[in-house]
This record gives sequence, structure tokens and C-alpha cells, in this order.
Amino acid sequence: MVIQQDEVSVLKEGYVPVQDGRNWWGFACVPRIVFGRGSVAALEGMIKRRGSQRALLVTDATLCELGLVDRVKEPLRRAGCLVEVFDEGKPEPSTSLAASVAMLAASYRPDVWLALGGGSNMDLAKLACVLSAYKLPPASLFGFDTVPGPLPPLICLPTTAGTGSEVSHAAVLRNHQTGQKGGIVSEYLRPTAAVVDPSFTDSCPRELTAECGMDALTHAIEAALAIPYNHLSDDTDHGLAYEGNHPLGSMFAQRAIENIGACFLRVLADGQDGAARDGMALASTLAGLAFSSCGVSLVHALEYWVGSKYGCPHGVGNAILLPNVLRFYLPECADRIAEVGAWLGVLADKDPLIQAYATVETIERLRRRAGLPERLSQIGAVAEDLPGLARAAATLQRLIELAPKKVRRKDLLCILEASL
Repeated sequence: MVIQQDEVSVLKEGYVPVQDGRNWWGFACVPRIVFGRGSVAALEGMIKRRGSQRALLVTDATLCELGLVDRVKEPLRRAGCLVEVFDEGKPEPSTSLAASVAMLAASYRPDVWLALGGGSNMDLAKLACVLSAYKLPPASLFGFDTVPGPLPPLICLPTTAGTGSEVSHAAVLRNHQTGQKGGIVSEYLRPTAAVVDPSFTDSCPRELTAECGMDALTHAIEAALAIPYNHLSDDTDHGLAYEGNHPLGSMFAQRAIENIGACFLRVLADGQDGAARDGMALASTLAGLAFSSCGVSLVHALEYWVGSKYGCPHGVGNAILLPNVLRFYLPECADRIAEVGAWLGVLADKDPLIQAYATVETIERLRRRAGLPERLSQIGAVAEDLPGLARAAATLQRLIELAPKKVRRKDLLCILEASL
């Protein structure tokens, strides 16, 4: 049988790069990451070195009530920096909310921004920074490389362990005009610094801890399985979005998955397990470093539309979709998924395909023990919705092209049907 070139669906390590492909990869990173319990104190030195006088802190009312805002304000006070607090952050924030933050910034005129919270608050601050600096219509910013230029300094302090937004060059918000959730990707969005103090996650409720943990796991796995960098065409536009899988990204993804395998169930069993909280906080940041360079693919291409339509948290949508995306990659990607399983703690098997399927089943058990929805029908999906979701996901080619296997629209529909 003669196999046509377009029928070859899998790309493995060791294949000759595509014609006109590139033999190099790049890695961009937040200039400074401070990690550890009590690391919020490092803000004092950061602010003094910058000579900042006026800070705008983007957060939410819950974190004010928990006293975390006061913990951030104290080192700023010691540094002689005034602080204005925007505490109206919400889950899955809209572009109109970002415009409200930008209006506050226009009157307050901060010389440094801070974001305290989960991915929603950090992404809200990122877009608000852009709107305050460039006065652009928010809807015009969705997509890749749409931010015109440099932004004011932004320091991110995560209070959940999942999104990795403190180190990423992306922001995901809901377009208030259409209701559609979309992404903005630009190197200018990467924060100036990330202060990851795991004690800030100690008060995170179990359900949110579970959602965020599965989000971090999805980020790390999609980065680990992304198409190798030398299988992307030599198109400079790729560098503005994602690089494909490369050795440094794989290293970060591996350590993130190992930490999640060791710590996720522990922190769900005991939210006051400080070592487990520390391990998950580090996993989230490492996964953020991995996916913001190597990329995310099918799970996220599908979840953008699932999350928009049904209003489910991002981590929940990812958790529902991840196992069946991995099944779609089998048997062709058995070796790579088996390797992910080894990092996660799945018992080794001589047959990579058996170990790969065991990896998928292990992820499903983690999801079940986390108490998260397992089917799209549990968040409101019906069969009639699925063709439209598949068509919409197929438009996100910059994500789909990072999959380790050729993807057709009917494949997207099959994944959704298997997840219903």
C-alpha cells in the first residue's frame, strides 16, 4: 500500500524536520521569579530598586477579606510606595471590567502595577495595562501579537496553583460584546516579575484547588506533547505565539508533572499540608514556563469554546477534555504519553501502549478523586451542540498545529462526542 504524504498523521522525535523547517528554538521568561513562603517580603526591595511611588493593585474582595491584600500592602508601605486597590476582580473577567481598571489607572497614574489572585485577576491586570497605555478597543486585541509595544511594570502574585499566568505571555478574557472567551498573546504581556508565595494558596478552597491542579496538569502535558520545534515551518510568526516542544520546555513540564503526581492528592486530602501546597505552587509556575513557550493544543482549542458556551471554570473544562484528547493521540504517540505517565508516577510497563493507556486512566482517577465533572453533559452540553463547537475549535489553527498528530474537524467532533 502506498501512503500519501497527507495521510502521515503522527510526528515523532527523530523524524527529519519539515522542508524549510527551523533548527532553532527560543525561550522567553519573566525577568525575575521569587519563590517561597514569605517571599512577599521581597516586594519591598523590588519597589525600592525601581523607585516606584504609586502602585495599582488589581485583586478581588475575597482576597481583601482573607487579609492577603494587607500582606501585599505592608512591604509596599515599608518601601514608601502608595497603593490604590481595585478589588472588583471576578472569575472569567470581561473586557469591560478591564476597561474599568484602565479608567482608574488614568486618574491614579500608577508607576507600577500589581496583580494578586488567580489567573482571572492576573489576566485582568494584563489587559488593563494595555488599555491604559494604548487606548485601544479591547476587542481589537484578541489574537497574537496585537499589543503595540511595551507596558508599565507588572508584578504578579498568584493565590492559586494552576494557571501559571504569573509567568505567561497570554491573557484570557471574555469579550463583553459577544460573550466569547478569547486569548491575547504577546511578549509584551509577560509580567516584569512573579512573586510566588505558596502561603498565599493555603486558604484556597478544595474545589478551586482541584480545578487549578487539573489546569496545571493540562498545561504541563500539552507542553510536553507539543509538536517538536523543528517540525514547525520557518515562519517568524510562530515565534510570536509558541515555539513547539524543546528541551528546556520539556524539563519544566517534567518537573511540573512530577510535583503534581507527588502533591495533588495530598493537598486535596489536607489543605493545610504546607509541603504539598509548596509543591503545587512550584508545579503551576513550572507548567506556566513550559506551556507559554512550547504551547498548548487540542485541549485548549476545544475548551475555549466549551468554557464560553457553558460558563464552566477553565480547569473543569480542561479536566473533562484531557483524557479523550490523549486517547485520540494513541496509539501513534504511545511513547510520549507513556513518558508523561512515568513522570506522573504510573507504574512502568514494558509495552509503551499499555503504559500510555494506564496514564490516561490515572488522570481520570485523579479527576474523580478531585470531585470534578467527568462529562460535558454534567456542565450542560447536549449532542446537538457538538458540531458547532467542533467547527469553532477548528478555527484555532495556531493551537491545533501544535498537536503531535494531524487533526481533522471530524476528529475534534469525535473527541467531544467521547467526552459527552
